This record gives sequence, C-alpha cells and structure tokens, in this order.
Amino acid sequence: MAKSTRLAQGVSLSAEKQEKADADWRRQVRSHLIYNKLAYYLITPSIVMIVLIYFYPMLNGIWQSMHYFSRVQPWAYRFTGLENYLTALQTHDFWVALRTSAIWTLGGVLASYLLGLAAALLLNGSFRGRGIYRSVLLLPWVVPPVVAGTSWMWMYADQDGIINITLRQLGIISKPIYWLSVPHLAMLAVIIVHVWRSFPFMMITVLAALSGISDDIYEAGRIDGASNWQLLRYITFPLIFPISVTATVLSSIWTFNDFGTIFVLTGGGPAGATTTLIIQSYKEAFQRYNVGYGTSLAVIAMILMMGIGVVYLRLQARERDI
Repeated sequence: MAKSTRLAQGVSLSAEKQEKADADWRRQVRSHLIYNKLAYYLITPSIVMIVLIYFYPMLNGIWQSMHYFSRVQPWAYRFTGLENYLTALQTHDFWVALRTSAIWTLGGVLASYLLGLAAALLLNGSFRGRGIYRSVLLLPWVVPPVVAGTSWMWMYADQDGIINITLRQLGIISKPIYWLSVPHLAMLAVIIVHVWRSFPFMMITVLAALSGISDDIYEAGRIDGASNWQLLRYITFPLIFPISVTATVLSSIWTFNDFGTIFVLTGGGPAGATTTLIIQSYKEAFQRYNVGYGTSLAVIAMILMMGIGVVYLRLQARERDI
C-alpha cells in the first residue's frame, strides 16, 4: 500500500514538473513573438508569396499526378493513386528519356567543369587585361536560353550555318554536316551549346576558390621541389574540392531541369534522341494532353533531384566532420 502511494506521488510530481516546463515554454514563445512582432509582420508577405509561387504549385502537381487527367477527356477525370507512376516505370519511353537525361546531364556538367576549371586556372594568374577577359567570358552565362538556342540553331544550319561554312573553307569537310538532324550529332550539338552557356558559372566559382588559396602554400611546395603538376594535384585540387562539389551539384540540378536549350534547338528530336525526362513530361502534358501522366514524370524528376541534393548535403556534412 505504501509502495503504491509513493508511486502515485512520484507520478504526480512528474506531471507537475512537465506541466511547469510546458508553461515555461509557452511563456518563452509568447515573449519571443511579442518581442519580434514587427519582424514577423515584415516577413509574412514574403512567406505568403513563397507558399503561393512554390509550394502550392508543387503540392497541386503531386495531387494531379495521382489522377487520370486528360484534356481530351475532361469528363473522365478520376483519382488513380500511383497508377501513373507505375505506368511510367513500365514504359520503354520513360527509361529511354531517363537514359538521355543522364547522358545530357553527365556530359554537360563534366565538360562544363573541365572547361571552367581550365579557364579559372588561366585567369588566376596576373597579366594585363585579366578583368576584361573575365567579363567577356561571363557573357554566355547571362544570355537567355531561348536567345542562345536560336543563335546556335542558325550557326548549326546545314547550308548557310557559320560552322559548316568555316569547316568547308578550311577543307575539313566537303559536304555539310547535319548537326541537328542526325541523332548522335544532335545530342553532341545540344551539349556543346549547354557547355558554352554554363561553363562561366564553373569558371567564376572555381576562380573564387583559387583566389582564396594563399601564395605561401605554393611557395612552400616549390621549395620542397614540387612540380607544377604536383602543386595542382596535391594543393589546388584538394583545396577547391568542396566548392567544386557545390558547383557540380548545382549545375547537375540545373542541367537536368534545362528545358529551353533542347526545346529550341531540337524539340526533343530527331527521333527522340534528345528527349530528356523534362522534355518527355512537356510532350505528355502539352502535346498529348495527358496532364496527369506528364505531371507524374515531372514529380519523378523532382524526386531524383532531391536525391542529388541529399547526396550533396551528406558530402558537405562529411567535409565538416573531417
């Protein structure tokens, strides 16, 4: 009996402590809100705009992806759950588009990084006109995708394009190359355009990392007899690795989601050779009017990009632990 009484008293005391802790927490929250009331008033419009512009369309897209929604048959609108996703995973076109997206992303990001790294190493030195060269090389990055795609489409023209004319005058080719009409050349052509547009971002990012490396470190390496390649391998690459990871992850997400470059140049052709998952989603939703299925492809692309983001965050956490 006495043991039961002590147990009940202990439970009562624990409940009182928990209630007191909850009351203190509510008091602290209330004081914080009152003290920072103006700040919350000021950020509320921004939060509302973010919710309306980003989160509402995303949630609405996820909801529509779980429906049969065809513009041709609006009366047949119905909830189908995960049927659109299962259909995608069982469709040959989906896997072809995913493979094309992988080739497009890996090729574009790798070439952009290598070219940006080379340009950054060259521009990191001291020479006359360095600022002018930096400014000029940044210009492709600020050109809108539609403008860049249209300009390159004219340059790729088989008869009067500047590329074929130049190659013919140099004696390299005797007949025009159909850059955008042959499947394997079309993928190469759109990757070249993407690299031209995106390598300045890699260049300026790596250049910022290089400028943060002290010259004393290189001087110590030279005193120890290190060659230029050894300085690059054992000093430069390790020190720019974190920023390189950040730049390549961001570039991977942007490249995977790039719609304008491919759409303007090839529209996903020829014969689907440049149809990425994003282009496939557009075709399903706006050309075949299968909005539900097209939205499910976009959601799958979003999930894949979130996976890349998770990998990036883990790499960053590992770097901080080291």
